[in-house]
Amino acid sequence: MTRNLLLRAAVVLAAVLGMIGCKDDGNDVTSSRGSLASVEVEAPGTAQSGAGFDVNLTASNVGISNIQNGRVDITFDAPLMILSVDPSSGTTASIVGNRIIWDLHTLDSNTRSRLAARAMGILTPGQSSRAATIRAELTGQGISAGDAVATDTVTITP
Repeated sequence: MTRNLLLRAAVVLAAVLGMIGCKDDGNDVTSSRGSLASVEVEAPGTAQSGAGFDVNLTASNVGISNIQNGRVDITFDAPLMILSVDPSSGTTASIVGNRIIWDLHTLDSNTRSRLAARAMGILTPGQSSRAATIRAELTGQGISAGDAVATDTVTITP
């Protein structure tokens, strides 16, 4: 009986510690046919109007199958503008308005690709700070739109 109570207490403690260790960072993971894909967006919490800042994105596949036709669509809310992109080897990226289209081609199992972007937010004269979201969505063979989405928010200050 005492052993059973100790076991229950240990399970409850492990669950509570697990919940404390988890945080909603806006990153998402999805699985499909042997692939386990995730996309991450990392941007600063605040940036000064008119000053450039870095945005780092990571697409990962920790599954046992390759992800064919991998693509990440990244959208920058106003007042953000994209200044430049630097995709990792074997991938390509292009800027189309307020979006980056990042073609991963094939994301092999147990690999990750990275994209470094440079962005800037510009407030209108007299405007107070404004929050803007950067949203990345990973799609590919077996990964549908909306399955792997990550966001991060930058507050532009005067």
